[in-house]
Amino acid sequence: MSMQNPNDQSATPSLYLTALRPKQWNKNFLVMSAPIAAGQFFLCFSQIFLGLLSFIFASSLGYLVNDWKDKKSDLEHPTKKNRPFASGKLSFRHFSFLVFICFVLTATPLFFLPSNFTLTLLFYLFITLSYSFVVKQVPVLEMIWLSSGFLIRALAGSAIIAEPPTGWFVTSVFFGALFMISGKRIAELISVGVVSRRKVIHTYREGFLKSIMTMSLTITIMTYCLWVFQVHSNSTLAQISILPFTFTVLMYLFSCDQGDAEVPEKLLFSNKYLVFGMILTTVLLLMVFYG
Repeated sequence: MSMQNPNDQSATPSLYLTALRPKQWNKNFLVMSAPIAAGQFFLCFSQIFLGLLSFIFASSLGYLVNDWKDKKSDLEHPTKKNRPFASGKLSFRHFSFLVFICFVLTATPLFFLPSNFTLTLLFYLFITLSYSFVVKQVPVLEMIWLSSGFLIRALAGSAIIAEPPTGWFVTSVFFGALFMISGKRIAELISVGVVSRRKVIHTYREGFLKSIMTMSLTITIMTYCLWVFQVHSNSTLAQISILPFTFTVLMYLFSCDQGDAEVPEKLLFSNKYLVFGMILTTVLLLMVFYG
C-alpha cells in the first residue's frame, strides 16, 4: 500500500470524515441521559457539551484503531471492504494523522471537566481498545464488553453533574445495550455470508442469541418501570412514559425479527415508529423534569 501525504488530493475531507464513523456518534448522546434524568441539563449545558465532544472523538479514536487493525479481514466483508483503510484509500500516514487529531480533540475538553469524568473516559478507552485487540473474539464476553461501553457513556454524564445514578438507571442502560447488541448479532448471523463473518459470529447459535434478547428485553423494561416508580412515584407523566418506552423496545424487537438490526444506529432513526416512540418518551420525561 502506498504511503500518501495527509494533504494528498486522494485523501479528501469526506474520506477523513468517513474514517471517523460519524454515523456512530449518536451513541455518545448517552452522556446527556443522566443530566437530563437529574433535571440538570440546562444548568450544566456547557460542560455536558464538552463531555459529549470528548466522547465523540474518543469513540472515533477507537474506531480508527479497530478499522486499521481489521483492514485485511474487512476485505472479505460485503460492506466493510469499502471502509477507507480496507479499501486502501487511506494509508498509515492518514491513520496517524487522524489518531493525533482525535487525541487532541478528546483530551482538550478534559481541562474543563471534573476529574471523575476524565477517569470514566480513560476507562471507556480501555474498554474500546481491549475490545479491538482481544475481547472481540471471545464469545459472550464481547457482547458484555460492548454493553459496558454504552453504560460508561451514561456514567460519564453522572460524573459531570457529580450525582451518582440510581441502580435501576444503570441496570436499564446496560441491559438495553445488551438487548440491541444481541439483536445485531442475530442479524449478522443470518444475513452475512459464512466466509465474511467474524470468527466469533460462527460460535453463536440463533436460539442462544434470542434467549439473550428475551432476558435483556425483560430486564430493561422492568428496571425502567422500577426507576420511574422509585424516582418519580408521584409523577403521572413519568408513569405514562412507560407506555411509549415499552412500545419503542417492542417495536425494536419486531424490527430485529424482520432482520433489520444489523446496523442499529441506522434502524433507530429510519423506522418512523421507533422515532415516534423515542420522541414521545423523551418529551414526557422532559415535561416531568422541566415542566
